[in-house]
Amino acid sequence: MKVFLSLMLALMVGMVISTHANSPHANSPLAKTVVEENDPQEVISRYIDAIGGKDKVAKIKNSVMFMEAEVQGMKIEIKGIADQENERFVQETSVMGNVASRTVLANGKGKMVAMGQEQQIPDEMISLMKTQTYVFPEDHYRDLGFTLELQGTEDIEGEQAHKLIITAPNGIKTVEYYSVRTNLKLRTSSEATGDITYSDYQEVDGVKIPKRMTIKNPMMPMALEAKVISIHFNQPLSDDEFK
Repeated sequence: MKVFLSLMLALMVGMVISTHANSPHANSPLAKTVVEENDPQEVISRYIDAIGGKDKVAKIKNSVMFMEAEVQGMKIEIKGIADQENERFVQETSVMGNVASRTVLANGKGKMVAMGQEQQIPDEMISLMKTQTYVFPEDHYRDLGFTLELQGTEDIEGEQAHKLIITAPNGIKTVEYYSVRTNLKLRTSSEATGDITYSDYQEVDGVKIPKRMTIKNPMMPMALEAKVISIHFNQPLSDDEFK
């Protein structure tokens, strides 16, 4: 999703749809604490187990999510649709009830409409955007041409986390942090989106997702708190949604 008052709106939602996580209890058998050295795929596999398991994740083909945030007294509403079966997504952001930006990927083409202006997304960015067509993209990183590197652990708000470097085919890097204790994803960081921290995990149709995301970016005067109002999986979708 791309949101937040011109450039800020554009930064807000870019990673939100593509990141979902789980929070099992610390004494759960899923809450393993050891990952083989330099094995990033093991971190991903344990994350998939934590969010509900490979079978449940594989059954989820699309999602329709609504989020809300508020900044300087203005209400921001975000709608995101990810449709991995048809390799398409749409992300629409409204401020005070008016559509501020809309990003669409469909039929191998991408466009962004903001402030009344439409701009085609360059082909070299399309491969990066394809991750957003997946409800849970993590298990597909390598299939999409991303490379993974595990770089030890770091402290994320008092919790030890595995640091995973995700490099896209175009060279853009994203850092993801997965809890050593619970295996859930704690944070995503990149130069483009800043830091997105996940919390308030709740179960939806057998998988757990973060219902709250905190976005910090140097271009924002303050951290932005976004809440998931609703999310539904495997919904009937029409082509009109992606125009």
